[in-house]
Amino acid sequence: MMNPESSLIMLTPHSCNLCGKSFSFLQSLKEHHEIHTRLEYICFECEKIFTSPSSLKQHERIHSGEKPHKCSHCDKRFSLSSSLKTHERIHTGEKPYHCTDCEKCFNHSSALHRHTKTNHSK
Repeated sequence: MMNPESSLIMLTPHSCNLCGKSFSFLQSLKEHHEIHTRLEYICFECEKIFTSPSSLKQHERIHSGEKPHKCSHCDKRFSLSSSLKTHERIHTGEKPYHCTDCEKCFNHSSALHRHTKTNHSK
């Protein structure tokens, strides 16, 4: 008769060579292994942790005040390219967010959400 511990070992044939944790499926072990191998990027100003160097660089602009993205219409500057794109809609008149209830258009998703909540809530 097998004891419960030996049957558990048979059910979990894939073990992490770094911490010994066992998994029934190889894919589960691979996903777990990322915990040990994942690189972390730390902001030296506030110690916030990021999973990519680009995310850290973008975050560091909060501390440095760097705004490399400039509006070609009014020279206003932004730290994020997405913020510049949203701002430029003021100048271009682009309104990509459409209300499906009344067909009114908006230049920002939050304006559409506010409109829908205020005017079309049931």
